[in-house]
Amino acid sequence: MTSAGSGHSSASAPGKVVLWGEYAVLAGAPAAVLAVNRRAEVLYAAAHNTWRFSSLGFHTPSVQWPGAAFCRAPAAQVAEAVLNGWGFTEYPAAFSLRSDSRAFYHQPAARQNAEKLGIGSSAAVCVATYHLLARQLQRTPDLDEAISIHRALQGGKGSGLDVAASWHGSIRFRQTAGGAEVAPLAAAGAVPLADLHWRVVWTGASSSTSQHISSFSRWRQSHPSGPLDQLCAASESLCNGLDMDRLAVYCERLQALDKAAALNIFTPAHQQLATIAHAEGLVYKPCGAGGGDVGMAFSNSARALAAFCAQASRQGMHILDLETADHGVRTGS
Repeated sequence: MTSAGSGHSSASAPGKVVLWGEYAVLAGAPAAVLAVNRRAEVLYAAAHNTWRFSSLGFHTPSVQWPGAAFCRAPAAQVAEAVLNGWGFTEYPAAFSLRSDSRAFYHQPAARQNAEKLGIGSSAAVCVATYHLLARQLQRTPDLDEAISIHRALQGGKGSGLDVAASWHGSIRFRQTAGGAEVAPLAAAGAVPLADLHWRVVWTGASSSTSQHISSFSRWRQSHPSGPLDQLCAASESLCNGLDMDRLAVYCERLQALDKAAALNIFTPAHQQLATIAHAEGLVYKPCGAGGGDVGMAFSNSARALAAFCAQASRQGMHILDLETADHGVRTGS
């Protein structure tokens, strides 16, 4: 077995929002994913016969124990999944690992629990941890392998687009039988997102992606695929050219799928935001599996977008200060 490295090192990976392609990506259609400037940080340090794991943001009790045995504890589960994915039956020399995903959580008033925003915290932590341990064990990182490891952590569900965005940055993504097909978003044929004004809004409620995907999978097994086929076509169209009209069509078809499959993508909060957006001449959509989490408003007008944000804030929604991430995962000493 390759021995673990020594010293200290770090890695960080960005979060994401799904521009379009949610659910359609599970049927082979392309999706567009925006990497955002909220990053998960993971710090590695060699240790002498003592394992140490801690986590900020995704709060779990810190653990520390001596000896050669690798403890199975929540704070160590990502590192354990990575090492298991590589087939280790025994573990490298003891090390310390600290993950910090606080940037992915809403920090409310003191003494209240932080709430997850739904912008890909688990994928970002997984990618950063994977790259750190690969570096220490002198392994070549592989995206498909990282997707498989993260999928195992998520109960076998998901397309892997969140892992790919944390890995590469903003991308066009397609799930295939042979693995993920990834291209930079700027090379996807779409009009640059910079040509539109946009903001991300958090509804104030977190949701479970895995539960939504399970419901979707059950629906696909026993219902006609018409609404999903139409959503796939709209996603393909957007990947060939981004504009407000195509975004509006995509949102209409996402709502049709939501109604047909009873997925609760457009929760009352998302519906309220869509109503506000429509009144201001914007297009609004939930991002990801729905049920809460974040959505995104698009406009050709900065003034109209500002009016939407002001109205959404008055209704108790949270306008997130997000920008496009400059790059994907990064490691350093």
